[in-house]
Amino acid sequence: MDLEYFLKDRTSFIKYFYSHASNPFSEIKKLIENKEEPFVPPYSEDPEPAFLSEWQEADAGLETVGHACLSLLSSSLHLFLKAWVHRLEQQHGIKTTANFRKNGWFHGYKSIFLLLELPLEKCPADLSLIEQITLARNRVQHPEEITALHVNHSSADLERFPNPFFAKERELEIASNIEGTNIDWWIKPSIATTQEKIYEAIEQVEKLCSWLEAEYWRAQDT
Repeated sequence: MDLEYFLKDRTSFIKYFYSHASNPFSEIKKLIENKEEPFVPPYSEDPEPAFLSEWQEADAGLETVGHACLSLLSSSLHLFLKAWVHRLEQQHGIKTTANFRKNGWFHGYKSIFLLLELPLEKCPADLSLIEQITLARNRVQHPEEITALHVNHSSADLERFPNPFFAKERELEIASNIEGTNIDWWIKPSIATTQEKIYEAIEQVEKLCSWLEAEYWRAQDT
């Protein structure tokens, strides 16, 4: 089975889904911000911006599309790694064990790669970013507050990744000190899933999976 083909078939769909599902929400925000029909503000002395609630709903819709894509990407990676290890067991009799509960399933698979003596230092993918995909996915799938639609990073995740990839640049700037070397999160940042971040996350997952496949076939030739 061509595992890389099926992984990239899934990531291609995720891009397709984001592009088409996000467009209506992006268009609403754009029309409101540009004061275009049907969101031309009427005369008002109210200091609150016109169509604020409509803009906020569209923004929440856009973030929700990103959350869905993040979940799809995380599950796609999980399925690939599960199939990759299963192939070793079924076709080559290589038995692997790992603790998938202690630090999450991605950390468990990393421990398997180390046992297999794969040179992870040569992997072209950003493994730190990939691990954050799984953590952010867990947060959006298991929100803790009923009072808000947006989802924040957890304290534990911020301890592991004080400069989270899935955070808004403005929040990172506010939290950084003057020198920009330390991050102190007084208020936990929300999980930001913009198109740029989703597409970068997809690229890193594809790099990891392509590298793992190359390592597998290289081992077959030796």
